[in-house]
Amino acid sequence: MNIELLDQADPMCEAFVRGHPDGRICHLWAWSEAVQAGFRHRVYYLAAREDGAVHGVLPLMHVRSLLFGNHLVSHALSDYGGILADGDAARDALFSRAVELAGQLRAESIEFRNVQPLPYDLAVRTDKVSFRLALAANPEDVWSKFTSKSRIRNHVRTAEKAGITVADGGAELLNEFYGLYAPRMHQLGSPAYSKETLRLLLDRLPGNCRLFVARLGAQPVAVTLTFCFNGIVENSLGCTLVQYNNLNPNHMVFWGAMKHYCAAGAKWFEFGRSTRGGTGYNFKRQWLSEEVQLHYQYWVRPGTALSVPTPDSPKYKWKVDLWKRLPAAVANWLGPRISRGLP
Repeated sequence: MNIELLDQADPMCEAFVRGHPDGRICHLWAWSEAVQAGFRHRVYYLAAREDGAVHGVLPLMHVRSLLFGNHLVSHALSDYGGILADGDAARDALFSRAVELAGQLRAESIEFRNVQPLPYDLAVRTDKVSFRLALAANPEDVWSKFTSKSRIRNHVRTAEKAGITVADGGAELLNEFYGLYAPRMHQLGSPAYSKETLRLLLDRLPGNCRLFVARLGAQPVAVTLTFCFNGIVENSLGCTLVQYNNLNPNHMVFWGAMKHYCAAGAKWFEFGRSTRGGTGYNFKRQWLSEEVQLHYQYWVRPGTALSVPTPDSPKYKWKVDLWKRLPAAVANWLGPRISRGLP
């Protein structure tokens, strides 16, 4: 099995990702191209090939940060990534090449964002889960699944009665999205991704990326960014204007996105990763969605202790508290520069 390091898009790799049942949008070359330009870290896109046929791919972003260290991760700005292969030989060859590459780059670790764990002796985190809900061609079939116990219908109807509407589109909605997203991240004590990084994804994957904005009159009150690929919708970044939370705009923007993707023929709506037991976890469970265990696995350089830079880690609590106290202008300028180390 030959492992190649690609320096440009390969139609055979794209066809492999699109045809693989576990292929995710982050496995596409265009995703790597966008996040490489946005984060300004190099992506190493590995492809396993034998007799001219592609048998696997592995995109790896090389993240070097004074604050968070030297790591490889698959993949940036995604809940997923890791090795995508059609057999053990390609998987093992890609893993071996990734470890070799980490050694050459003196990386402290490699993070593989898997659903199914790799069969190697690796450190693993299982505190992260995702949730997914089956969609249907007729959104009423989805609506009918929400029982009175979940209260989803009541929450959506409250938003509708208040006059909240949902618009969707592409980069033309980015200013509205970012106008809610960046301040909310500041309030939560976490640096925001840059607007330019999000624009690159919207521009380079226009058929797969979509923004949804819930408005009360002309005022945006909830937003979310979604990616749709191979029939799976991944809800990525989103937030609400907290002073309107009593009107349930978050429920409204999610339901608006679900209706859109039902009509588009998507099969699953994923709510994004959460820490088990957290606020986001409880919100996503109420949609009567299926919990999906994530296995984030780590190769660690011998003699090095695993250090995973996560904003919700107790180790970084004081930094979160400090970030909340920064002036908004400082946080808006500094946030995208720090978030590059937390892909």
